[in-house]
Amino acid sequence: MDFSPILFDTVVIVSKNEENARRDRRTLASFRPRRVEQFASGEKAMEFLVANRVDVVLLDSQLEDMEDIQFLRLTRRDLRLKDVPIVMVTAQSQRDKVLDAIAVGCAGYILRPYSEETFAKHVLRGCQVERVTEIERQQIEDAREMVAMGNFDDAIEAFEEIISEQNMAQKYYDMGCRCLVRQKYGQAIIAFKKAIKINDLFAEAYKGLADAYKGKGELEEFKRYLQKAAEIHAQFNHMEETKELFIEILKYDANTPNPFNSLGVKLRKSGDLAGALHAYEQALSLTPDDENIHFNMSKAYYFMGDTERAKVSVDKALAISPGFEEGRKLYRKLFGREYPRAAAAPPKERAAEAASMRDV
Repeated sequence: MDFSPILFDTVVIVSKNEENARRDRRTLASFRPRRVEQFASGEKAMEFLVANRVDVVLLDSQLEDMEDIQFLRLTRRDLRLKDVPIVMVTAQSQRDKVLDAIAVGCAGYILRPYSEETFAKHVLRGCQVERVTEIERQQIEDAREMVAMGNFDDAIEAFEEIISEQNMAQKYYDMGCRCLVRQKYGQAIIAFKKAIKINDLFAEAYKGLADAYKGKGELEEFKRYLQKAAEIHAQFNHMEETKELFIEILKYDANTPNPFNSLGVKLRKSGDLAGALHAYEQALSLTPDDENIHFNMSKAYYFMGDTERAKVSVDKALAISPGFEEGRKLYRKLFGREYPRAAAAPPKERAAEAASMRDV
């Protein structure tokens, strides 16, 4: 198999297992890397990564001085290394291990023993995701040059073009969560990586807009767009925290019929009502006729002070299940009267399932 159009300059293999490292090095030959460095120590690998430009890191499960997930976490927390693709190459196929790697931010997950086709697919995918915003990044660089040259209006137009699709990061994040539910882990990794890249891009664009307006002397606009850049960074941190919480739910509450609903319950209890509502909306995309989700949305709206939407949601819950007693109590609180339809006892198995999903 020849991958001659894709060439690497420097690749790093992190493994204390010589046999695994030799196999990885042989398979890499198809990419014709100019330089392949191997480290058994995670600490020494980190020192090399900080000092050198690297195209991709292949991370084995066996290191001399730390766990593979610990090494991955250290690189993701280092701003100098956050754009380096790290592909796990491991014999650990346990679901929890894969979920841990996705939560921390791997760019791919290859199981040993692998075929050359599988290896190539995951390595290329991991590298291509890191380059997903190359065109937009060049636009940002061009716009920054305009700011430096004093062409503020042209720079503002260029930055505004970039941020015109600012909801894309959330869409990719939601796609990643849905892929996790379906156990499509490779697609989940790609979606989460795209969300991160796009989120970073928008933050840079807002910062560029702030600089352009500062150059024009419009200080109110400067402060407004600087605040937007800060909000984007805050949103990214929130998304990362929520992703990790979602993965914990998948790992330890595997019998939950709809993990988005469980996520919404946890977020609501933590006080993140807006995040809870977003999770419930995603839950409805999986199970639209679940009265428990509509009930949970009604509670969230109620705590937010949006009584009208709370009424609509609890009405939907009771239209699906008139015998839903907790829903009938909330209906009485919101409407000041009994729900007009008679209660009907749900089948036992339905009631058991409902109890596991209800936020009461």
